[in-house]
Amino acid sequence: MKNDSTYVYTKIRPNIWHIEEDLGVYCTLIIGKSMAILVDTGFGNRNLRSFVEENISTPYLVVNSHGHPDHIGGNHWFDTVYALKEEWDVIQHFEKERTYQLEEVRAGQQIDLGDLHADIVPLPGHTQGSIGLLVQEEKILIAGDALNESLWLFNYGSLSMRELYETLQRTVHMGFSTYLCGHSDQEYQREKIFAHIHNMEHLKVDESTIQNTIGFETYCSSYTDQYGDSNIVFTEDKVPTEKPGR
Repeated sequence: MKNDSTYVYTKIRPNIWHIEEDLGVYCTLIIGKSMAILVDTGFGNRNLRSFVEENISTPYLVVNSHGHPDHIGGNHWFDTVYALKEEWDVIQHFEKERTYQLEEVRAGQQIDLGDLHADIVPLPGHTQGSIGLLVQEEKILIAGDALNESLWLFNYGSLSMRELYETLQRTVHMGFSTYLCGHSDQEYQREKIFAHIHNMEHLKVDESTIQNTIGFETYCSSYTDQYGDSNIVFTEDKVPTEKPGR
């Protein structure tokens, strides 16, 4: 559906809205009885604050899943934004000027929304301080870009292939059933993460997998199994000396 602020959104649950801005970039609004959380702010081309405040009646927090420009561009609409301390450097790298207060959330912190509880889950890999929000009562993980169908492991702040692999191994055993990511309107089953894990264990690194991705020369390793499709996009410096899982 479309609102007056020209945002298109999908009600994944009555209290969890996945909001599309531009070019397949998504923010997520978690609406509790006494508090709400907006996860990410998109490119910031439209007044996301107005959209949020038109649709909720409670106080709310704004949390960045990570610091890339297509997810922090709308931070300027708000007074205060929260992120993991490890991600502040990434946010500051991409943001030329900041007009809001940047505050810290901590890994393992639980945010009480009244009838819902959202846990801050560390998801390092795509960037050093990537996080997700696990909504306990709904058993859903809001994962930002940490669990996109194409996992990007390049650009400022990204970690090693080994560290991403270890993150996926931890995450697939967490207490959620489905997840949302930052560049899709689909709700994925948790088990799809196994496709990414298996891709990394069979990583394809050769001339046939070289491509240009937003100005970076990258490899793209593609893999499909019973859990779904996976693409791992990475630069040469991320190529492991030994395949993960070995």
